[in-house]
Amino acid sequence: MTGSLALPTTPCQALSRGTAADGTLAEPRCGRQPSSRAGSPGARAPGGGRSPAFPPFCRLFAARRNQTRGAGVALYMATLGLIGSGHIGGTVARLAVAAGLDVVLSNSRGPETLGDLVAELGPHARAATPAEAAAAGDWVVVTIPLKAFAQVPVAPLAGKTVIDTGNYYPQRDGRIAALEDGTSTESELLQGHLPDAHVVKGFNNIFFRHLAELARPKGSPDRTALPIAGDDAAAVAHAAELLDVLGYDAVGYGTLAESWRSQPGTPVYGLPYAGGQGDFPNAASTPASAEEIRKALAAATR
Repeated sequence: MTGSLALPTTPCQALSRGTAADGTLAEPRCGRQPSSRAGSPGARAPGGGRSPAFPPFCRLFAARRNQTRGAGVALYMATLGLIGSGHIGGTVARLAVAAGLDVVLSNSRGPETLGDLVAELGPHARAATPAEAAAAGDWVVVTIPLKAFAQVPVAPLAGKTVIDTGNYYPQRDGRIAALEDGTSTESELLQGHLPDAHVVKGFNNIFFRHLAELARPKGSPDRTALPIAGDDAAAVAHAAELLDVLGYDAVGYGTLAESWRSQPGTPVYGLPYAGGQGDFPNAASTPASAEEIRKALAAATR
């Protein structure tokens, strides 16, 4: 079953989100109290350096945040942790900082290798180890080659919403029997490695340049939607909050077992954001509505 998830756009919130008696989402939960901080098809696949600068719409989030602060509301800054800081990770980090979030970046090579990206992002970004990024994040995005999923730190992610961007490319990852025979999905493998975290599939079906260019403010007629899937309904809603803050609608399409519907080679993979062009990495960005994404997900076959 698929459905759009409409959520608030404000990245910094005063209260924690809960579930109201009628089952709807109550007050926002995407923030936390601040604490002191220590110093592939085609040429590129969607999950795969550096990408375009901040989209103009992000200034709207900053203005809204400043207006709210001026009204005397006690705000809590939310933090996004990133395990992996390549094409998708770097793009998500840029969107997040521009929208008013703190960002903690990490990769497999060490914090010292992220100096240029941190300098570009400014004072709301810092580099750390994967374990430190995992511990710091209100959301944590895992955006690494699938073959490295067992290296993701386990303990610091307990109880957290973990957004998995992973795609299976046998030529890169080697043959994985459980994926070859369809008994598991990429995100189910990560969930098995992180038994106490709440894994949500997301950001895996869009080329990084399109992700940077298609973000829009809430209510825009050409706002683009991204598919997300997960086994925990609260975590899926929490992930949808992040998408909303970054400028995207969310289309929920089931559990992690159904996340194959957004994997490489499916109708929703890359194509909707490129006007249906098969060579989507070289195509211009094209907005894709929630209805378009729902139809593409429904058309997927195994």
